[in-house]
Amino acid sequence: MNHLAIFCAKTVVSLAMVLGLVGPLNAASFPERRIEIVVPVTPGSATDLLARMIAEKLSDRLSQPVVVANKPGAASKIGAEYVKRSAADGYTLLVIHSGIMANRLMYKSFDIDLRKDFSHIVPLTWTPWVVAINDSLPVATVADLIAYGKSHRGMLNFGTTGGTSELDVRILMQKAGIDGELLLYPGGTDVMTALARNDIQVALNAIRGIESLRGRGVKGIAVTSPKRFPLAPDMPTVSESGVPGFQGSSLWFGLLGPAGMPDAVIDRLNHEVNEILAMPDVVKRVGAMAHEVMGGTPEAFRRFVISELDQYEQVARSSGLTPR
Repeated sequence: MNHLAIFCAKTVVSLAMVLGLVGPLNAASFPERRIEIVVPVTPGSATDLLARMIAEKLSDRLSQPVVVANKPGAASKIGAEYVKRSAADGYTLLVIHSGIMANRLMYKSFDIDLRKDFSHIVPLTWTPWVVAINDSLPVATVADLIAYGKSHRGMLNFGTTGGTSELDVRILMQKAGIDGELLLYPGGTDVMTALARNDIQVALNAIRGIESLRGRGVKGIAVTSPKRFPLAPDMPTVSESGVPGFQGSSLWFGLLGPAGMPDAVIDRLNHEVNEILAMPDVVKRVGAMAHEVMGGTPEAFRRFVISELDQYEQVARSSGLTPR
């Protein structure tokens, strides 16, 4: 590079720093304005409620407005794409649940890559997927459900929001030897409404969504996680109640930002959210949602995401799933 080119490059960098366009200076004064947290699913869902709780606390701690914007649709691609294409300055963030991670394996049009398209800030909470049924079905266990499905071929409709819940439903149907129509809904609230109406007879959802409809036609019969969930110890796993060896995914939630965010901004947000997750009232509210707090470092979260993606890809290969 000649001296003129070097001088011009240095001048551009210096001007950018003066204007606050380079990460370190901008990060030092972060935040200076409103932060938007995008939720790529419908209002009222667990993802939405969790994002709003974090936004409320974060606004207090940062002395800046933190607002939540719902951008549902296209299996969470609309909201995720919006954040992916936003400036990597920490002012546009994304709260996801882990269901989004399998969408790239299922839909050709879903070109979001959670390995490289986002900055990993902090994991928030987790809860298991629960196998829920419309209680008009004469079943009480997964074994009962399998027997019913085999004697009523093609008569069961399964509901899912896509992603890892769809993978778990497909694996469950495959391992149990039952079939039926699989219907996709934009959010967990929509799935539970359809289940209560008996539009579908079987679904995977979080415990909170199922408990909210107890006595209204919905009941949970098993968790998909390898072990029983501490907040619902009486609910058996799928493995111990009808499909030995079944290990489904868990539903976890996390905070992301666009790829390339300054480390100082990521660290600031990570610190603040970890502090929020440790607050007694937040732990209580998270427990009331039938979630457990996670938290941790950005690097540990990134490794966790990559490990989960590797696992989902292996499951997709073994089940013969191809993007549609």
